[in-house]
Amino acid sequence: KVVRVNPVESTYKLKRGGAVQIAVAIDVDDGYHINSNRPAEKYLIPTSLKFDRVDGIATTPIIYPKAKLQKFEFSQKPLSVFEGKTILKLTARALQSLSPGAQNLKGKLTVQACNNQQWLRPQTVDVSIALQVE
Repeated sequence: KVVRVNPVESTYKLKRGGAVQIAVAIDVDDGYHINSNRPAEKYLIPTSLKFDRVDGIATTPIIYPKAKLQKFEFSQKPLSVFEGKTILKLTARALQSLSPGAQNLKGKLTVQACNNQQWLRPQTVDVSIALQVE
C-alpha cells in the first residue's frame, strides 16, 4: 500500500456535553504524492475524508493542512499535493443525551496517489475512530 491512514490516538476520550479534537494521519510512501483536497485541475481526484453520522455525536468539517504546490513533468502547471505525513483534523462533540461507553466514528478517505510517472487508481480507505464517552 502506498497510502496508509490511522487515527493519531488509539482512543479519544470525550465527556458528554464536551468536545475533543481528533487527528487522522495519512502516510504516503516516499516518491509518491496525493492530490490535496483542492486539486489544481478539475480532472484530478481530491483527497476527501467523510464520516458517517452517529446519533448523539456531531462532527465539524475536516480541516486540511496547507498543500504544497509542486511542478511535475506531466503537468503544465504546478499541482496542489500532500506528501509524506499529512494530518487532518476535526472536532467531535458528544451531546449530553449520549450514553457513556465506547463509540466508533466510521468514515471513508478517498485519495489518488501518483508518482512522477504514473497515476494509481483512486482508492477509498475505511477509517475508524474509537471514542470513549464518559
